[in-house]
Amino acid sequence: MKKILFAAAAAALVLTNVQAQEKFKPDAMTVSTELSYSPGGATDGGFSLPEYGAKVRLHLNEKMAVRLKLGLNTSSQKTTDFTPNGTNDDIETYHRNTQTIFSIMPGFEYHFTKYERISPYVGGEIGLLSSTTKETTSSSISENKTIIKNPGLGFGINVFTGVDVYLCKGLYLGFELGLGYESLDTKRTLTTTISENGTTEDKGNQAILQTSFGFHATPSLRVGWCF
Repeated sequence: MKKILFAAAAAALVLTNVQAQEKFKPDAMTVSTELSYSPGGATDGGFSLPEYGAKVRLHLNEKMAVRLKLGLNTSSQKTTDFTPNGTNDDIETYHRNTQTIFSIMPGFEYHFTKYERISPYVGGEIGLLSSTTKETTSSSISENKTIIKNPGLGFGINVFTGVDVYLCKGLYLGFELGLGYESLDTKRTLTTTISENGTTEDKGNQAILQTSFGFHATPSLRVGWCF
């Protein structure tokens, strides 16, 4: 009986030591991937739009990691104008505006290793931005349509802080806040008019350089896994 109790105690001790030594954070040269969602919120002088993204990280060691982040920010708005024409049916004019911004941002992270399951970090990133704005106008009384496209290209620089919370080995949740600068060079517009007489195209006479700098107080919810 004593031998059985001794064996059980030894097994429990070994199991306890194994669990205590279990490591939740990624090992050196481990790759992690994640998906993120920013619901939108307050930024410098306005509000940010919902944004979806994906990120790949290579953990060089416990404290340092390089990353590549892809971002997609899109918005759409449709309005209808009603113009009386002396009949029961008003003339309807439709305006649809869409904007899409794509970003690719390589960066670096420095992690603090004080906690077992929690990994706070700071870092920076720099990358390219590509935007497309499209405005379409049509009417309920004709097939005529006007399409205005406005492409843009630029770059962005961000510094950020965040935290990874490991639920188990290889699986984590996290959020991130940042301070950033963006410069976007918007090209001349291209207006395409489609009518019964054919299709015409006209270039605009103005290009705009937009810059923004400020604190982005929009938390980003992230879920990722290591392999």
